[in-house]
Amino acid sequence: MKIHDLVRGMIGVVNPNITGSLYRSKGYVLEGTQQNPLYEDPIQVELQIQSVPGDKLSHSHFLNQQGERKVVYVNGQAFGIDRVRGAGGDLLEFYGRRWLIVQRLEAWENSDWCKVAVVAQLDKPEDDDASIEDYV
Repeated sequence: MKIHDLVRGMIGVVNPNITGSLYRSKGYVLEGTQQNPLYEDPIQVELQIQSVPGDKLSHSHFLNQQGERKVVYVNGQAFGIDRVRGAGGDLLEFYGRRWLIVQRLEAWENSDWCKVAVVAQLDKPEDDDASIEDYV
């Protein structure tokens, strides 16, 4: 039984789900001394976006962090950076912005959903003429 499916409808009354794009990381390429990420073609996923409580903003994984952060429930599996395995670093795109998944907070593979922490990325760095599609 997928209990999350039962409560998701009730949560959606207060905070409706949205559709976003998931770009799964597939590693990177080295171009000279620059490491450029590579992503699979985007897939559409259902998302539940929530704000991060204030007490969770200042210190995470022994790092002081800043920037716009959110918690996202993804209808599917998404991954943060795992440097040991050389995997992860997936991106979500919603609200017209790109968001890097920095941590997988909960995973329920049998229910096909997960909870991730995301941080907003620069929409377009001043010295970068590329778009995310250039890395797909």
